[in-house]
Amino acid sequence: MIIEDMMPEIGEISIREKLLNCLNSNPKTLPCMLFYDKKGSELFEKITKLEEYYLPKVEIPLLISTAKKLNSEFKYCNLVELGSGDCSKISVLLNAVPKDIRQTIVYYPVDVSREAMEKSGHILQERFPEIDIHGINADFLEHIESIPENRKRFFCFFGSTIGNLTKVRTMEFMKHLGEVMNKNDRLFLGVDMVKDINVMERAYNDIMGITAEFNKNILRVANAHLGTDFDPNDFDHVAFFNEELSRIEMHLKAKKDLEVKSPLLKEKIIFKKGETIHTENSHKYTVDYIHKMADTADLCVSNIYSDDKKWFSLTEMVKR
Repeated sequence: MIIEDMMPEIGEISIREKLLNCLNSNPKTLPCMLFYDKKGSELFEKITKLEEYYLPKVEIPLLISTAKKLNSEFKYCNLVELGSGDCSKISVLLNAVPKDIRQTIVYYPVDVSREAMEKSGHILQERFPEIDIHGINADFLEHIESIPENRKRFFCFFGSTIGNLTKVRTMEFMKHLGEVMNKNDRLFLGVDMVKDINVMERAYNDIMGITAEFNKNILRVANAHLGTDFDPNDFDHVAFFNEELSRIEMHLKAKKDLEVKSPLLKEKIIFKKGETIHTENSHKYTVDYIHKMADTADLCVSNIYSDDKKWFSLTEMVKR
């Protein structure tokens, strides 16, 4: 397994500047890519196993049935997984592909967490020793051009990761991806669909509090980069569905008036009781919006695969 490290190109100074700009904005925010340090990645793995978190329960069976229909498409391809995280979903796909086809594949996981990539890469190498793995430690939003185009590529964007982006950023990303894709390339896009509000909100407010711990962990990441003295216990986890914007929003709400210090700042970061840090969005989609994303990327929707409840969709897109 090879891992190409592109994160240093972003640079610690750039990360600090982004964090400070987010915390000094109104309302305050934190970039969700920082959720996935070692601890954050481990917590997210736990979230995927929670009873309330429906996504894997509908996505995995759908991926199994769909992959069997598409396995011939993977012959002699570069299989690119954007925001790869753990290897649960790509394992399902690869398991559905015959071994004689698997051995022609080069798998390119792209993720900001090197630790998660190394862990999943070793697991995959044991399960599928015939596959070459070339990891790219990078923010796929910034380094998508780095993915080799020496042969056809099958871009996989699973787990509704695209839902974490703003709608403006989503369209920018889709347009950029469409420009990068070649005629023989394909996109396999997973999106979480609009459904009953109670189902969606329960998924982000689990009884065990794992999602709350995951949300608060971003404060520890901020402390590591900025030298701030955030205490996660000073904040409540808040997650709700914003119907107007069709998204689940995650926030951290200050339990009291707070003053947060950093050696990089002359002045303290002030929080009023009840003030929030907006940490993440998870947009939910309709079929019409899937076609809108494809149009923006100059791609054609060739198939939309959904579960019986229409809770989740896997969309296959190709160049026009």
